[in-house]
Amino acid sequence: MATLQVSEIFYSIQGEGATCGRAAVFIRLGGCSLGCRWCDTKYAWHGGQAWEVAALVAALCAYPARRVVVTGGEPFEQDLAPLLAALRHQGYTIEIETAAFVPLARVQCAPLADQLNVSPKLANSGVPEARRICLPVLRFLRDTGKAYFKFVIDRPEDLAEVDALVQALSLPAERVLLMPQGLTAAEVLEKSRWLVELCKARGFGYSPRLHVLLWGGPPRRLSIFLSSFSRLLPIQEVPLWLPRLAATGQHPSKANHPKGWDAKPLAYVL
Repeated sequence: MATLQVSEIFYSIQGEGATCGRAAVFIRLGGCSLGCRWCDTKYAWHGGQAWEVAALVAALCAYPARRVVVTGGEPFEQDLAPLLAALRHQGYTIEIETAAFVPLARVQCAPLADQLNVSPKLANSGVPEARRICLPVLRFLRDTGKAYFKFVIDRPEDLAEVDALVQALSLPAERVLLMPQGLTAAEVLEKSRWLVELCKARGFGYSPRLHVLLWGGPPRRLSIFLSSFSRLLPIQEVPLWLPRLAATGQHPSKANHPKGWDAKPLAYVL
C-alpha cells in the first residue's frame, strides 16, 4: 500500500498564486532538502507521519471544498503518483506547489495535476544556484501547459534574476507571478507597493500572501487531531483541551496528547 510522509492537513483558502482566494484542502507533505532561509514552514523540512494514500484521500471528505493543494516541504521529494491518481479518481481539482529543484525523474507524474504552482527559488533564498535551479525540470513543467511560475521577491534587484529565467525558459508573461517576501502583513504591504509597479511594467501577475495579510503572520490555528482511525473530528466535536494547543505551529507528541493516542498528523481549520 502506497504511503506518504505527511506533516499536516488543513482547510483554508489559497493564499498565493493564480488561484488565490479559492477554498482548498491543503496536504502538506514532510521533507525538503533545499533550506530557504526565509521559509515559514521549516517544521515541514523533516519527516512527518506515514499515511496510506487511501486513508489520506478518505480524510478529505470531511471538508466541503473539491480543490486539493499538495504542498510541502517539497512534494516531489516523495512519490506523488499514487496520491494524484487517487485524487483524480475522486474528482478533485489538484494543485501542486513545487520549487522544481528535484531530479527530472521525480516530476514525471506532474501532468496528473490540474495546476502546477512552480516557484523557482532566487538568490535571496540563500541557496546556491546549482541546488535551486534545474532547467530541465522547469522546462518539463512548463511544457505541461499547466504551470504558473511564481517568484519570491525581496528587493527590486531580484528582478534581474527573474528576467533572465523568464528569457531562458521563454515564459509568457501571463504565466509569471511576482510575490513579495514577507512574514508579516506590514512587510507584505510595504513591498507590494513597489512590486505591483514592476509587475505592470513587465505584464506579469502579482501574487499577495493573503494568509499573511488576513492573519498578520503565521495564522492562529484551531488544531484537530486525526485519530488512529484516520477520520477528522467534526468541528462541533472538538474537545475543550484543544485550544491550548492552537497556534503553536508545532507537531504535538504523544506525551502532550491527553489520551496518549498514537495520533496522525496535525490537522486544523483556519
